[in-house]
Amino acid sequence: MLRSLSFKNLAANNLIQNSRRTFALASLVGVCAAVLFGSFIIASSLKSGLSGMKERVGADLMIVPEGYERGFENVLLFGEPSFFYMDRSIEDQLRAIEGIEAVTSQFYLASASESCCDFPVQIIGFEPESDFLITSWVEKSSGAGKGAPSGALFCGNNVHDQKGQVTFYSKKHQVTARLSKSGSGMDNAVFADFDTVRGIYDDARAKGFSFWSDGNAEQKVSAVFIRLGQGVSKEKIVREIKKAAGEVQIIQQGRFIKTLAEKASSFTFFLYVMCILFLIVTVIALALVFSLIFYERRREFSILRSLGASRVHISGIILWEALILGGGGAVCGVFISSVIILPFNYLISQKLGLPFSLPSFLKFTLFALGTIFLMAGAVLASAQSIIGRILKLEVYRESK
Repeated sequence: MLRSLSFKNLAANNLIQNSRRTFALASLVGVCAAVLFGSFIIASSLKSGLSGMKERVGADLMIVPEGYERGFENVLLFGEPSFFYMDRSIEDQLRAIEGIEAVTSQFYLASASESCCDFPVQIIGFEPESDFLITSWVEKSSGAGKGAPSGALFCGNNVHDQKGQVTFYSKKHQVTARLSKSGSGMDNAVFADFDTVRGIYDDARAKGFSFWSDGNAEQKVSAVFIRLGQGVSKEKIVREIKKAAGEVQIIQQGRFIKTLAEKASSFTFFLYVMCILFLIVTVIALALVFSLIFYERRREFSILRSLGASRVHISGIILWEALILGGGGAVCGVFISSVIILPFNYLISQKLGLPFSLPSFLKFTLFALGTIFLMAGAVLASAQSIIGRILKLEVYRESK
């Protein structure tokens, strides 16, 4: 009869018969797996987000009105709708400074809660002729760019259109293309040329919306992006800009990205340390629990031995129990972590204050499988403490 029962069936029956103990052990494994898998996903998402942010912020210097640095950063990081304006004449002042290679500007507008999304959308106007930030992204995503037709409107990856259209201030606009995911706040924005965005601006003003702009939108910009020539000193150019432009906020790309990278590095280091601690605690706790289980089940093991089961048979049953516990608990932990991270990734990004881009389906699957195998291996390693004692088990003495 023993031969007709597989190790797996005996192990499964043992776990079912001791459901409370099984649930407690699987919960311990599940919590560790959830922390481990969640840490893998968050760390990977932060890395992808930073990479996407660096690509989107392709300017050496960024100029915004005095006091609006935080609002500008929120636009870049989260696509959080914001609007602020300064006189467009600043472009000519900047182009006159020696050492500045290229200058382009953007015009920001915030939509109301419209039918395209569950949240207000940041609308960004850019000038295709001078732009060196958005056009390359558009070209990679849709093949358009500087050659895009007038009125072309491009949606960030998180903005959902309805039958190829989005509605802003009761007026429908045709979507030309959806942009590839960047992991930055730009995924929550809509892009169009200046004329199109200023048309939306006029629609908004006609409906009574105010954007703190005085006069004609033709003479307003929200942010100016600067690319410097080879070997030009940023500090020198910053001083020149302050002299020429007056009260503006100057944001240096290097410092901005470096600050984000340092924050991400500190957080991921904390995640990895927490993972290692959780893993160590789980292995030690399981080893202790398996040791206690051994003393509880000595008579059971001895009876099996007296019925003809070898030490190898009993060891196989224990290993199968450990494998089922580890694999089952890990699968549950991965599932719980996924349910938390996937729907709330935007909220996580906001709370962390860092760009966040979920990994691809392939990476996600690899992280899940890696977590399951790692946790199953950890439980099997913990079970070795009981295997060694089983191999030394004396049949007659323990069964008395």
